[in-house]
Amino acid sequence: MSRNLDNYRSDDDATKEELRQFDTMINEGVICISDSDDSDGENVGGIDTGATSGTVSIGSSLHTPPPAVKPKPQLLRQAESEPAKRSPEAKMQQQPRFLTQPNDYIPSQLTPAESMLTDIESVSSQPDSAELPFPEGVVRLTQVLGTPVSSNSISLAAILQKDTLRKALMTTFVLDLDWLVSHVSQSTKLVVVTHYDKSKGNSGILQSDSGRIMIVHMDYGMQRWPVMHSKLMLLFYDNYVRFVASSANLFAIDWTVLENIVFIQDFPYIQEGQKLAAKCDFGVDLVNALKDLSVPEQVIKQLDRVDFSAAKVHIVTSVPTTQDSRRRHAKSYGLIRLKEVANKMRCALDSIDMAPWFNASLYCYGSSMGKISLDYLRDFYLCALGTTQPSYKLIKDSGELSAADIANNVFVGFHTQDQGNNNKYGDVPRNSIKFKLDMYFDESYPSQRLYKITPEEPNVLVHAKVFLSRFGKAGERGWIYLGSHNFTPGAWGTIKCVDRPATKYINNYEFGVILPNVKFESMFGRDTVTWNGSKVPLPFKLRWEQYGQADIPCMHQDY
Repeated sequence: MSRNLDNYRSDDDATKEELRQFDTMINEGVICISDSDDSDGENVGGIDTGATSGTVSIGSSLHTPPPAVKPKPQLLRQAESEPAKRSPEAKMQQQPRFLTQPNDYIPSQLTPAESMLTDIESVSSQPDSAELPFPEGVVRLTQVLGTPVSSNSISLAAILQKDTLRKALMTTFVLDLDWLVSHVSQSTKLVVVTHYDKSKGNSGILQSDSGRIMIVHMDYGMQRWPVMHSKLMLLFYDNYVRFVASSANLFAIDWTVLENIVFIQDFPYIQEGQKLAAKCDFGVDLVNALKDLSVPEQVIKQLDRVDFSAAKVHIVTSVPTTQDSRRRHAKSYGLIRLKEVANKMRCALDSIDMAPWFNASLYCYGSSMGKISLDYLRDFYLCALGTTQPSYKLIKDSGELSAADIANNVFVGFHTQDQGNNNKYGDVPRNSIKFKLDMYFDESYPSQRLYKITPEEPNVLVHAKVFLSRFGKAGERGWIYLGSHNFTPGAWGTIKCVDRPATKYINNYEFGVILPNVKFESMFGRDTVTWNGSKVPLPFKLRWEQYGQADIPCMHQDY
């Protein structure tokens, strides 16, 4: 179904209702959302660009006790013809626009195939005359407002390269369409998959009369509290396709005053007359993920002309368990997908590394926290090892381990209330760090596993979602996950049973990648992380401080 975007108008009441639904999800423990801003009537304003009881080094010994009112949106036609020219500071004054269903629309006369995709083939037939900027894959942090450009950070403008970008597929939870359109040229065609309010019956496709912009609202089916939380990009240029997995939404806050993380790799087109490369796991997994997100088949088909053989990361996705299994495309999701990837990475190790793999430490950071327990930490840890068995001989020489024993190997990072209050950009970024107060004080909550992270950029809040597993005597080996998954059962699901493992209670659509064979080193007091011969910048330091007696997690101001 195709709907017209040129008649788009805002619906603040729908947005408020949407956010009330999110609060209900939080109360039920289904998910804790960090990617929405419900500070209605506020703006960033007054940005100040100036500037324990125990610690644990990520990779230390396992069993050592670790120490403005929202402006009225422009018509899409105006956004297309007159992209906004605003400074970063001015952009921060505008709250994100949530794309909602127009009350009135005129069905477009153009089909998705006719309006969006007729000239992709001409792109892929271009000769590969230029080198790929990121042929091996790199990790970057988003460049925070007021900080200098460095080799570790990157802006959205640098990722998109608007002057040469031909087409783009993007997915996001929060969308500010005016802001996004200002980052691409007037000739670039966009397909954006985004979250929407199911109660308004908005599933289908919205598109502009010109056919330049298409918004995809997937069919949520029977899902009660649907959340499309995935964040990925496929950017089409003349000589290559850029793949981006990130933790950042498509609105200004995530790219200016919050620290997010991105993985970028460029893949060449298969040239005319060149033998098609055998389909690799990465390419298959990517196509399946796009199908799960209801990406139009005409877009997915263009990937048949892309050579993904140089990919070295593993894709991890989540799809709600309420989704009809006949409509799913990947074999596994959430924790079970994590288990399968971990098992694959372990089997690739030599025999010397096999034993220490089962004595790994797991470090988990997300900008939202869900209802977790010691049992959940146990299950998550075991899946990170590549198994679901609660008693594993190589973890302990004899006897059966309790959930508490295994949970001691899991370290959960989260900002403290003081860090939230003292961040240099005020309430707007703080509202993106979500933790329910009553959840923390619940007797079943494993508060002893909480650690305060130290952001690499002082007084900045981290919105990235990063999971690290380290093994070896000094934790010198391991893997890193980055993407959209927060540390919540709503994102990862729970384990249904151990004999015939399956994931249940996934609520969200999520997307991320795992970097295998990561090396961790510490020399002269400085920690370095490398993968595939390149440095991996992390949004936090590799030494976490255990919560003190007076510390509590950073709570959303309305909780």
